[in-house]
Amino acid sequence: MLRVILAALITCSTLAFSAHADEINVSGSTSVARVMDVLAEHYNNQQKQTFIAVHGTDSTSGIMLLKKGISDIAMSSRYLTEGEKDDNLTINTLALDGIAVVININNPVKALTRKQLFDIYKGTLTNWKEVGGQDKQIAVVTREASSGSRYSFETLLGLTRVFKDKLVSTMTPNALVANSNGMVKTLVSHNPQAIGFISYGSVDMSVNSLLIDNVKATSDTIADRQYPLTRPFLILHYPEKNSASVKAFLAYLKSLEAQKIIQDYGYVPMTQK
Repeated sequence: MLRVILAALITCSTLAFSAHADEINVSGSTSVARVMDVLAEHYNNQQKQTFIAVHGTDSTSGIMLLKKGISDIAMSSRYLTEGEKDDNLTINTLALDGIAVVININNPVKALTRKQLFDIYKGTLTNWKEVGGQDKQIAVVTREASSGSRYSFETLLGLTRVFKDKLVSTMTPNALVANSNGMVKTLVSHNPQAIGFISYGSVDMSVNSLLIDNVKATSDTIADRQYPLTRPFLILHYPEKNSASVKAFLAYLKSLEAQKIIQDYGYVPMTQK
């Protein structure tokens, strides 16, 4: 009963807050959402008249929700496709990120070339011994088809082809699909034979990040684009539809405070590009 009462009180207080606050919906990439959640929390604590609601879905749905007028701002961890481009749409770079290629901490492999990585995800290189590891099958982990991380990964490596005027994936169909950076890390950390890719800012002690073409993913190598798998974190919006509250939050994302938060979370802020 106590739990029911507490839940009711929380719901009532949330409704009361929402009734007085101007809610701004930000939807899209789960990679971008990791740092956007923190930025929104800081902003919400400062601006009580506005509430930033962040919804981590994927880049594709975030762009779609913006175009349908459901979201005020979209987050994307990839460049837009031809079908998504719109002359009325404004695109800003929030930060630069690297796509880190991660393996189990017990895997002795330290580095891969782009060609080796391509062959692994193509499905033509299937055993770790072929790249200096143990004689064990490679368990390939990828993201869902609508993921901006997957789109950027495939585009950067050339794991796509044109079919009936559409860009389609040529990645091995045997890859295990995960729906977030966290799920990729979980799968890789529990399987000594697994390989996956995640946002550089999501790398932690549970996995090892590989050198790609002898370049380690760091803030510096991402900032100067030496790291081969560098991609943008994009913020999209329609200026003519922006309320004063949306404009204020977009301005905040360019502030020194926001840039420091972005940097603290392992990404390269716009001012360092």
